[in-house]
Amino acid sequence: MSVDSYQRAAQHYSLNQYADALAVLSPLLDRPDADAEALNLAAACAYAMNRADLAQAYWQRAVAGHPGHAGVHNNLGNLYEQLKRLPDAEALYRRALDLNADFAEAHYNLGNVLALQERIVDAEQSLRRALELRPDLASAYYSLGKLLMTQTRADEAQTHFRSAIEARTHWADAHSGLGAAFAALQREDEAERAYRAAIELNPRLTSAYQGLAAILDAHGRFAELESVYRRLAEHLPESSAAHYNLGQVIYRITALVGLERIDEAEAAYRRAIEIQPDYTQAYIALGNLLKEHPGRVDEMLATFRRAVEIDPNSAEARINLAAGLLRVGAYAEAWPLMEYRYGDDSSGRRIRVPDLPFPQWRGEPLEGMSMLVIHEQGFGDSFQFCRYLPLLKAQGLSTLSVAWLHNDTLLASVEGVDACISDDALHTSPRHDYWCFMMSLPALLETRTIPDVTPYLAADEARIEYWRGRLPARVPKVGIAAMAEPRPSPFEARRWVGAQACVPLLGLPGVRFVNLQKAPVARAQLDTLPPHLRPLDLMDDVEDFADTAAIIASLDLVIAVDTSVAHLAGALGKPVWMLLPSNPCWRWLIDGEDCVWYPKARLFRQTQPNQWGDVIARVADALAEWRDRN
Repeated sequence: MSVDSYQRAAQHYSLNQYADALAVLSPLLDRPDADAEALNLAAACAYAMNRADLAQAYWQRAVAGHPGHAGVHNNLGNLYEQLKRLPDAEALYRRALDLNADFAEAHYNLGNVLALQERIVDAEQSLRRALELRPDLASAYYSLGKLLMTQTRADEAQTHFRSAIEARTHWADAHSGLGAAFAALQREDEAERAYRAAIELNPRLTSAYQGLAAILDAHGRFAELESVYRRLAEHLPESSAAHYNLGQVIYRITALVGLERIDEAEAAYRRAIEIQPDYTQAYIALGNLLKEHPGRVDEMLATFRRAVEIDPNSAEARINLAAGLLRVGAYAEAWPLMEYRYGDDSSGRRIRVPDLPFPQWRGEPLEGMSMLVIHEQGFGDSFQFCRYLPLLKAQGLSTLSVAWLHNDTLLASVEGVDACISDDALHTSPRHDYWCFMMSLPALLETRTIPDVTPYLAADEARIEYWRGRLPARVPKVGIAAMAEPRPSPFEARRWVGAQACVPLLGLPGVRFVNLQKAPVARAQLDTLPPHLRPLDLMDDVEDFADTAAIIASLDLVIAVDTSVAHLAGALGKPVWMLLPSNPCWRWLIDGEDCVWYPKARLFRQTQPNQWGDVIARVADALAEWRDRN
C-alpha cells in the first residue's frame, strides 16, 4: 500500500472530504489484494456519505481478504448493528474477540448488541469486561448505566453515568442519563441539575428536556415548564412534539387564570400539525381546546373526526370524538364510540377489563340469564347511569346484580336490581352468565334518547327519619357541595368554587345551608368562614352514600358543582342547581338552563372562564326568589 496515498486520504477524511478521500484511495482499492486499512477507510468514507451499501461492500472485502484482522470484523459488525441485523453483528463481534480477546471496543459493541436483543446478563458481562480492559472507555460506562436503568438498578446506574462524565465531561447524553437515574431514586434536585446541565451542553437533546419537564410538571412549576418547552421548540423548530408540548403547557397555564393565552396554545397545536399532518395527539389536543369556544362546535367535531381518520385504532381519538358528540346530544353516534374507553393499553388512561370467569356482555339475548353490572369511574357516573338498569332487567334477565361500594346498598333501591355485591368481593361473587360495565348500557341497549325515569334511586326510610331528626325544622334547608377539592388537573380544578366565593350565597337570610361534602380538604374550607355563614356539617356521622342520600331526601334543594352529590340529588328526584364552568362536562351540553338527565335540575353556567362571581350572584338572586315562594 502507498503510505503517502493513504495518509492523504486520511487527511481528507479528517476534514469531512469523503469523496476526495475515496478518489485518492481508488487506485489502492482496485488491487485484488487491497490493504485492510485502505478498505476500512474507504468503508468509513462511504458510510459517512450515507452509502451503506458501498460501505458494506468494502468491509466485506476487508473481512474476506484479511480474515485475521479483528478491527474490520468489528467495523462491519457496527454497520450491521446500524442496519438492525443484530445476529450478524453479534457474530462479527464474537469473531473479532476470537482474534483478539482483549479487544475492549469489541466487548463494548457486543454488550450493546446483546442489550438490544434483551440478553441482559450477557450484555452486562460484556460491558464490564470492556471496562476492565479500558477503564477510560466513557461509552461503555454510559451503556452500562443505561442497561442497569432497564433493570431498575438506578443507584448502580448513577455511578456509571458519573464515570462516563468524568471520562468525557461535556457529554450531554451522560448528564441526561445521570438525571434519569437521580429521578428514579427520587433525588429530584440532583436530577434537575443534571438535566439542565445536559440541555446547556446540547440544547437539542430531547431526552433531557423530557426528564426536566416531568419534574417541573409533577411540582406544578408550569411557568418554568413553559420556558423549557419554548426553548426546545426554538432549538428544534422542526419538531412537532416540541410545539405540541408547548401548546399543552400554555393551555394548562391559561386554564388556571382565565384562558387569556388560549390563542397561543392553539397556534402551537396548529404548528405541530403543520409540521406533522398525521399527528393524532395534536388533533385531539386541538379538539379539546376548541371546546372552550361554544361557537366552534362544528370545528371541534371535525378536528376529532380527523384524529380518528388518521388513526382508526386510537381509542383516545374515538373517546374524544364520542365526548364531543355527547356535548351536542348526538347520542346514537356517540354511545358506541364510548365503548373504546376500556381495554388494556400502555397509556393507563383506559379502564381495565376485570378478569372474571364469565364473559362480558356484547348485546346477546338475555332471556333467563343472569347479569353482573360493574360500576366504573366516578360515583357520579354510577348515579347517572344506573337509570338504565330497569331497561336491562326488562330484557328478560332472571337475576340482575350490581357491583357497588363496600357495605353501601344504595343501588339496590333501583327497580330490577336483585343484589348488590361489594367491590372487594367482586372476584369471589357467584358466577353469572354475563358481566357488563354500567356506562356501556346506553350503547348495548341501543338507546337514542335519555330515559326520563327520575326518581330512580330511593333513600332508606329509616335513615331518612334519623337524619330528618337532626336537621332544623320550619326553615328551608339547602344542601351545598361546592368547596374546592384537590385535583391533579387544572381543568378538573376549574369546576370547583371555593368557600370564599360562596359568601354572597351563604349569607342569604332565611335559609339553612347543610354541608354535603365529606372530603377533609373541602370541609376544612368551612372553618375559614365566619361562624354565622358556616353550613351545618353532620358529615362526621355519615358512613356512606346511603346516609348522604337520606340527608338529601330530607332537604328542600341542593346546590352543587358537577360532582357525585349533584348526580345523587338528581337521581333521587330532588331539585338541584348546578354551578358549571364555562367548559363543562359533555353531560350538560353546551348551553341552556335545562338538563336532559335530571328534569328538576337547573344549570347556572359561567359566562367568563374561571369567574364564579356572576354565577354566585345569579344563584343568590334565584335562591331569594325560591325562599320567598317557599
